[in-house]
Amino acid sequence: MDQINALKGYGKVTHLELEDQIPPPSKPNSKFLNHKSPRLIAAISAVVLTALIIVLIIGAYIHNFPAGEKSSNSADTINIVCNVTRYPNSCFTPIYSLNSSPEPDPELILKLSLQVSLNELSNMSRWLKTLAAKGDGGAALKDCESQIEDAISQVKDSAAEMESGAGEKTLTESKIGNIQTWMSSAMTEQESCLDGVEEMDSTSFQEVKTRMKKSMEYVSNSLAIVANIHVILEKFNMPLH
Repeated sequence: MDQINALKGYGKVTHLELEDQIPPPSKPNSKFLNHKSPRLIAAISAVVLTALIIVLIIGAYIHNFPAGEKSSNSADTINIVCNVTRYPNSCFTPIYSLNSSPEPDPELILKLSLQVSLNELSNMSRWLKTLAAKGDGGAALKDCESQIEDAISQVKDSAAEMESGAGEKTLTESKIGNIQTWMSSAMTEQESCLDGVEEMDSTSFQEVKTRMKKSMEYVSNSLAIVANIHVILEKFNMPLH
């Protein structure tokens, strides 16, 4: 804008000076006007019409573009966070499906990871109850049910720890320590379940092991994220104060 104003002001003259410098207008060439004006007007009209069409197309695109469309930042953030886990693929996919934020937010990714873990453990608990109702697994399966319920409770505590009121931080050193302890316990509960079912030589062991694969990976991912949260936050220039 300064450049434009400078150009406008450059060589500026007064009204009287302008009258002295400008020669009297010559009589227009009627032949020239009759021959050239329609072409000039047509060319200008075509340019204006083209510009109008472009504006309308852009306006329609913006209007129809879905609100809250995930940007590449969202996927990049999840990838960076999930790269600290042992199972990055099983980390990325369910978290990306839940994430609605277009902004890079590693703390939100941790929250979503805990939610993914909780969802799968709840599915596991319902499946174990159905299996036990059939009379398979005996006491070992009952113990496994109880251990999975304990794991669910610990993941719920971890998720609740990240809730914050007005003016409160989502994460503090104390919260990180608590979440890490609870998620480690949730992992141990699942391992104990498998050990118990295997020791009882239950015919359900392989089925339980296969079914529990997802929940164990998800809990492991959550544990890895919280254990490396300081490094992750530093990558986003969001150090924990």
